[in-house]
Amino acid sequence: MSAFTFEYSRGGETPLLAEKIEISDRAAIWRHVETLALRFPECPGALIRVRDECGQVVVRAGVATALAAIEQCPCGCCELKETARGERKVDDLRRSSCTNSGACPCEAHSAPKN
Repeated sequence: MSAFTFEYSRGGETPLLAEKIEISDRAAIWRHVETLALRFPECPGALIRVRDECGQVVVRAGVATALAAIEQCPCGCCELKETARGERKVDDLRRSSCTNSGACPCEAHSAPKN
């Protein structure tokens, strides 16, 4: 397992939130970015940055980008999409085994390709 620090900030400010999360599969990082975006969806210009154990930035994405990626998910049983639609509470995602392990029935939980 590797520890990653997920930072949330607005407009280049000092991070308002920094959470360290142990992740066994690097593919699950983007799912955590999307989950964090769902916690703060109403902040234009907000940014999520993920740092590895050495402090190197491994993901830098706008909240709007992460939310748009959720909407593009083709999976019908995606918990993140259900949460974005208001069918599930954000707090439920934090307790979800698929969010914590990265093992989700949704095959589309990887970062969008540019």
